[in-house]
Amino acid sequence: ENLEVFLKCHGKQVPQFARQVAEKTYIVGLCSTIFRDAAYTSHEVIVDDKQIAWFENFLVKHPADEGWKVFVFTHAPPNGSGLRVLQENHVINGCC
Repeated sequence: ENLEVFLKCHGKQVPQFARQVAEKTYIVGLCSTIFRDAAYTSHEVIVDDKQIAWFENFLVKHPADEGWKVFVFTHAPPNGSGLRVLQENHVINGCC
């Protein structure tokens, strides 16, 4: 339900995007499709299998060995990525 509202409010059909910003250079955005139950900030981004498949296909079509550069953005590191997040909240939303 949250995802449907998000897509509708932003006029999107799918949560991900790709924009070419320069010659052989893209920015790609992946979006959380599962929204947490935590009352406050948890720095969670869960990217579903459908987006992962889309992203893998995108990379196949834009290989680095042909000179393509792809920069990937999410609100926070995807769960399981092993990447760290800010240790302090940059937006206070009721938890501090």
